[in-house]
Amino acid sequence: MDLEEVIKERRSIRRFSQEKIDSQVIEKIIEAGTFAPSHCNSQGWKFIVVDDPEVKEKIIKAGGSLVVKNAPYGILLTYNTALSDNLEYHDWIQSAAAAMQNMLLAIHNLKLGGCWICHLPRKKQLKKIFNIKGADSPIAYLAFGQPQSQQSITIPRKYQLADILSYNTFRWPAASITLKVRLKRILRKTYFLLPTSLKGKLYPLVDKFVKKFHN
Repeated sequence: MDLEEVIKERRSIRRFSQEKIDSQVIEKIIEAGTFAPSHCNSQGWKFIVVDDPEVKEKIIKAGGSLVVKNAPYGILLTYNTALSDNLEYHDWIQSAAAAMQNMLLAIHNLKLGGCWICHLPRKKQLKKIFNIKGADSPIAYLAFGQPQSQQSITIPRKYQLADILSYNTFRWPAASITLKVRLKRILRKTYFLLPTSLKGKLYPLVDKFVKKFHN
């Protein structure tokens, strides 16, 4: 595939077949992630492949997205935060995000499907599930596999370049956080703090209100 085609046609896939994927293909996807830029070339990422249904169930019961369960494979991406002194810009998150995008593009190029997930349990709970120690921090989860149907369409952009492009200065009016977003933040934080047993019971209801984006 042409690079521009891969970038523009990649989209989030949330429905998968349970077809097995060769371990060499999985390693190829992760290798693409390791060629992303990282702050000061620290390359502090770790990749945990998840294919055990019991582990996925633990993530779901602790408050993770049902897409985790729907996908035959997942990759939990972590980063060593001890490698950075830049608390202002959280460059470990930026480094991990670059690796995640590389993997998503590699997945699409391999005619597979993937979904970048941040609807996850609290980091403290994820670290316990995966036995993650010290300064290594969970950043995001990549659910992937063979899509139920191939989707090779370009999702329209919300804005034209003229609406979002500027040179040398920020030319747009100040953005403000709406009351709706403030309330959603409070509800999400409250949900995160609930006991795991209660979150498991509430999740079917919560999932009905999770917007299924076309992205």
